[in-house]
Parts: sequence; C-alpha cells; structure tokens
Amino acid sequence: MPNAALAVQNPDRAESSSLIDELNTAFASGSAKRRLHILERVADLFVAGSRGYSGEQVALFDDVLQRLAADVEIKARAMLANRLARIDNSPPGVIRSLAFDDEITVAEPVLIHSHQLTDADLVENASTKSQDHLLAIAQRLKLSEKVADVLVERGDQRVVRKVVKNRGARFSLSGYE
Repeated sequence: MPNAALAVQNPDRAESSSLIDELNTAFASGSAKRRLHILERVADLFVAGSRGYSGEQVALFDDVLQRLAADVEIKARAMLANRLARIDNSPPGVIRSLAFDDEITVAEPVLIHSHQLTDADLVENASTKSQDHLLAIAQRLKLSEKVADVLVERGDQRVVRKVVKNRGARFSLSGYE
C-alpha cells in the first residue's frame, strides 16, 4: 500500500521507479549481449535528447545508466564513456563512476573531456589512481592550481611534461617550484 500512496503523491517518481525496475529485470535476466544492447539503447536515448532533458530526467538516466554500466564488460563501459564525455549535462554519477574506473580505456575520455567533474573529483582521482589517469587529467583544457599541484607532485615525467606544456594549467607557487 505504501507504493500506491507514493504513486498518488508523485506519479512521475512511481513511473520512474517502475521503468527502472523493468530495466533491472530485463538486464538481470538477459545474456551479456542483451545487457549490452539495453545499455546502448539507453545511452542512445540520452544522447539524442540530452539538450532538452530536465534535471529530474538527467537524474533518472543517471540512475539507470549507473545500474546498467555496473555489470558490463570493459569495452561497453569504454563505449559509454566515449559517448558521454563531451556532453555538458551528462549524468554526473555515471561520469564520476567512469572517471574512477581502474581501466584507463574507460576513464580516459571522461578525464580529458567531461565538464561534469569538479576540481575535488579530479584531485581525488589524481591522488588515488594510476599514472595513466594522471596523464589523462593533464590533457584537460583547463587545470586549476589544486589539480596541477597534485599532478606535479604525484606524476611521473610524462605527466609533469604534459602539465607544463598545458596552456590551460594554472600553477601555485609551490607547484611552479
């Protein structure tokens, strides 16, 4: 009965939950090929209408895509990362999840291109991930002082050279030294 009350109070939320439940069921009972197909279709749907979606709709896509991407192979996650990395209003939870993926083929396009990642996300990523992750971050168009400092502090020679050559990098006094 609580679900019926929820549906009356907020029919959009009940519809969203129902859709998510249906997708989860289809996803859980399908083969790897079927799951990949579902992920691709949902990603296509998001990309096609991304400019017109409300915050609530983006949040729904965020929830669905996070659930779908959690159990797919690296190649599928990399495809999703490439599709979403350059979209300004990409679902932020999915973007963050892809950026923190241990597989650089998944994380790289998001780390280089996504505007959804905050400086705090980038600092955390650069503080905990591989040199390849740091190199990807160093290729962003703009690097704040905080991010550049972590890259210079933790990075190997490739990373430091990339940061130094990055015209969009801002350096603090300690980072410059």
